[in-house]
Amino acid sequence: MKRLLTLIALLTLLLAGCMAQDSEPDQSDQTNNETKDTNTAEAPSEEITIVDALGEHTFDGPQERVVAIEWSIAEELLAVGIQPVAVADVEGFNKWVTIDASLDESVVDVGLRQEPNIEEIAKVEPDVIIGVAGYQEAMLPELEKIAPVILYDTLSDDVVADLYASTLDNLRQTAKIVGREQEAEDAIARVDQRLAEAQASIEAANLPTHEFVFTQAYSSNNAPEFRLFTPNSMVSHVLEGMGLTNKLEGEDDPNGFITSNVEGVANYQEALFLHTVQQDDPLFDNLASNNVWNSLYFVENEWMYDVGAGVWTFGSVLSIETLINNVEAALTK
Repeated sequence: MKRLLTLIALLTLLLAGCMAQDSEPDQSDQTNNETKDTNTAEAPSEEITIVDALGEHTFDGPQERVVAIEWSIAEELLAVGIQPVAVADVEGFNKWVTIDASLDESVVDVGLRQEPNIEEIAKVEPDVIIGVAGYQEAMLPELEKIAPVILYDTLSDDVVADLYASTLDNLRQTAKIVGREQEAEDAIARVDQRLAEAQASIEAANLPTHEFVFTQAYSSNNAPEFRLFTPNSMVSHVLEGMGLTNKLEGEDDPNGFITSNVEGVANYQEALFLHTVQQDDPLFDNLASNNVWNSLYFVENEWMYDVGAGVWTFGSVLSIETLINNVEAALTK
């Protein structure tokens, strides 16, 4: 009987121990729950810092509603897959900027680039407004009442020295603002690839020379005027990347070009004369009876190459792709 009581006592103690063990929280379960709570908590958005002509700007993560008061900004957004909520002079953009992307019909037109409509910009409730310093800087006080304003540098010595590099830097900045940095790098890589391909096809074209003059030409009061693109221009850097050499020399121009007449163009005769002229411009009709023009070496020897009316020479990577495609086609057809 004594042994039976002892056995019952031992069984009772054993059962109590098991029950106590089951009631204690599992340390691994507690750790897993803590980890799960941490993973499901909303991570704070990463701050974005942008440096422009005005200084440093910080945003709490990517901005969604962007107003572009300069065409190049609108093109940068399109290049990384973003539609701006508003653009200055949509009609002009659609006419002059020939690229493999288009503005959505929902994009609001907010007036001229030089004088955008402040009230219309306010109506779209932007997160940020992006433009360029210089003539758009005068509008800064009014624009800043609506949203933060980014104005890219256009006048510093570093920018003027290499307008192509500045174009790519601005693209990267815009992409950073909207959280599309990788898309910007992909677009730049496509340009680099196209430059290499075009250089190879131009090298195989057996051209009479690789020196060039590139002009955006037009009629002004029925008189011919030629914008000749200087070595610091975006256009010149692109064509140099295609294996050509700019015939123009001299100081860098902030706009990337000098304006000349027929007599001025005569200084660059023995070069490939690449030109873009609007389709409705009577420039070459007016030059048909111009003796000075007809005596120029590139005219007499048919070294003139039409790269098409749809080349926007002040755009971003999408315009650069259009430029590469059109120049390659003109020189190798």
